[in-house]
Amino acid sequence: MVQTGEVERVQDHISRASVPLAAVVGVVTVILAVAAVSGPLMLAVGLAACAVVVAWGWAGTFGLPSPRGTLTVVLVGGLVLVGAVAVQEEEPWLGWVPAALALAMIAAFVHQILRRDGRPRVVQSVSSVVLGLTMVGSGVLMLPGSHTAEGIALLLGALAGAAASAFTDLLGRWRALRPWLVALAMAGGGAAGVAVGVWLHGSPTTWLLVGVAAAALSQALRAVLGGLPTVSHARPRLVVGVSSVLIVGVVPYLVGMVFLPMSLTG
Repeated sequence: MVQTGEVERVQDHISRASVPLAAVVGVVTVILAVAAVSGPLMLAVGLAACAVVVAWGWAGTFGLPSPRGTLTVVLVGGLVLVGAVAVQEEEPWLGWVPAALALAMIAAFVHQILRRDGRPRVVQSVSSVVLGLTMVGSGVLMLPGSHTAEGIALLLGALAGAAASAFTDLLGRWRALRPWLVALAMAGGGAAGVAVGVWLHGSPTTWLLVGVAAAALSQALRAVLGGLPTVSHARPRLVVGVSSVLIVGVVPYLVGMVFLPMSLTG
């Protein structure tokens, strides 16, 4: 009974955050979609801005010790990740990403060594910083596809799926629908992906997969992070919303690599 009550409390907390989160996701997806259509450089600028937002609120979202050091590591590491792909003028687009990620990870551990507060909650601090860098790294995977029309179409399908899942989360305000939120998110994301695919490419099949996968991934991240107590405040909500968009960057890249290799060979 206690566990059931705790689950309902967390679900109520997530439900209250669903409206501002949907607004954040909607705005971020539109910005990144417009940037992707404008070109790889503009998309890189948009992703860099997202990295700044994530770094700005990451420590507060998880209540981490040493917030300044965390901000510095996530900010510098995130911008280096974006820059490692943005500076590439030809394939392989991700050639410098392993080196950039390795440097960011080293910085995360050096930050812990240099702390002077007794280093409480070291494991939580390191794992949270790695998670923040993973969010930005997933977003960076949007850049390779932005060089081709097919890649942009896949990216727009994924962004549409993420946006659709955020708005289906609003149905969680009704308790009877909460067990169906994942299914509703996937259905909404699939419909959004198909609409983008038919509009831009004339093919619904691959975009159905993109929309469903992006919606499920985005919704899952919000479901996990949306239960944090700090999400009742504006800055953590902004971070969670932005992260739930960045995380879908892996979807168009993997789908393109498997089903539409020409989308990554601009």
